[in-house]
Amino acid sequence: MLRERTNIVCGSGAGGLTLALLLARSGRPVTLIESQPEIGGYLRRFYRNGIPFDTGYHFSGGFSPGGIMEQMMQVLGLSDAVSGTPIPNRIVLAESGKEILLPAECGHSGAAEICCSAFPDDAEKIREFFRIEQEIWDTTPMHDLHDLTPLTPDFSRYDLSTAEEICQSLGLSPAATACTGSFAMCHGTPLSEAPMSFHARVGYALHADLARPTDGGDAMIRAFKREAAKSGIDIRTGTELLKFSAPDADGACHKAHLSDGTILDAEQVFFTTHPFAIQNVLPDEARTPSHERRIRRLKESCSFFCTYFTADEAMPDGLVSYFSGNDIDHILTDGTRAHSTGILFNRERDRAGVLRHTVSAFRTMRFEGMPQPFSPDHRQRLTDEAYQSFKAQMIRETEAEIERVYPALKGKLHVQASGSPWTCLDYDPPTGSAYGARCICGQARICGQLPVTNFFAAGQSALVPGVMGTMLASFSVFRQVLGEDVYTGLLRRFL
Repeated sequence: MLRERTNIVCGSGAGGLTLALLLARSGRPVTLIESQPEIGGYLRRFYRNGIPFDTGYHFSGGFSPGGIMEQMMQVLGLSDAVSGTPIPNRIVLAESGKEILLPAECGHSGAAEICCSAFPDDAEKIREFFRIEQEIWDTTPMHDLHDLTPLTPDFSRYDLSTAEEICQSLGLSPAATACTGSFAMCHGTPLSEAPMSFHARVGYALHADLARPTDGGDAMIRAFKREAAKSGIDIRTGTELLKFSAPDADGACHKAHLSDGTILDAEQVFFTTHPFAIQNVLPDEARTPSHERRIRRLKESCSFFCTYFTADEAMPDGLVSYFSGNDIDHILTDGTRAHSTGILFNRERDRAGVLRHTVSAFRTMRFEGMPQPFSPDHRQRLTDEAYQSFKAQMIRETEAEIERVYPALKGKLHVQASGSPWTCLDYDPPTGSAYGARCICGQARICGQLPVTNFFAAGQSALVPGVMGTMLASFSVFRQVLGEDVYTGLLRRFL
């Protein structure tokens, strides 16, 4: 059955929800398509024994007054429901015996001076590293939505130099490099591959304003559903794009066939999914050798083994960034000799209203480092002995690591849930990596125009990693496709 022409948004993670609302608030009809039973992707929380835990949205930057997250939420109509609480970050470098505590709201300059105090021999080099972070953030397009300067394809030396090259040019010691590079865990690309500009943006955002989203991603999902109902967004869950009609004379595809048996008449199609998933639905006539080569060159970012606990004793809320070694490249690409674990302490009320102490631990790993279960099906994985044995061992190691960081928790942690990259695959097909494709220096991100003239990609965060970056990518693609007049009109109306 053919319906009226609509704008299709494929994927309902942070990028898809953002893009759907931007289109709807500019007066466009929108159909949001999600293959999973519920919208939200990694934003979604889950419950064990009535206790809420975050799937993937653990912390963010930009929630301070006037920050970019606050600005985007205001434009989307979500600012009344979505907020963040500042938290500290304790960096533990086990190989070097160093610990660096960055208090909540210490700010970017405060974080710089604390790191300098921890590494006095590297102090001036660290100050220069943080100065570069500041410079990159200040010149990042759209880091402040009030700045309506037209986007230009300008490149700086930091787009063309890797983070590792900058660290080496400054002469940072291995431990100082690990400290300044610690937020590489939040984009999953090795320092030897990540452009300094990309790495510095996540570093600046989180050094300046590390915050835990209140009620996790569920607050954003609930607020989106409210605004979607007001705007008439058609939400299709448990539904997939199967194929499109052949391109017309203008190179556009308008008929979209869905797994629920309907055919949509598409004005424009916006993909906020992994590039591999996009490639699978491109019409044969639209596949180009150059685009195929770009897809084949992509490498995956890291993934994580996640373990979720309750604790009998309260710890200070906040993040612990634990590194068993200083070589971040090895941690992100191999992990056989060293790894990193993010440990987040929080207090949550369960469904009965009881305040519970929770601990979420996410340890870097790749598919290659774990047994391949005999079936990708979740229910059958539960009976795979080798896979379950592997998970039990990872849980024991993670629990021991938390107890090393906080000895007072020994014997007081209780496992509530765990997940591996296979679990991530359930939330984020087709690869299960935490951040999709790596952002590699000199390799253009698949963001913006696709080989079909009315198809656009917005799911890969080209400016800033994480939820903030994914949302900014949707703002950027919306701006490019709808034009400056529509974009500036929307901001002047809602910001």
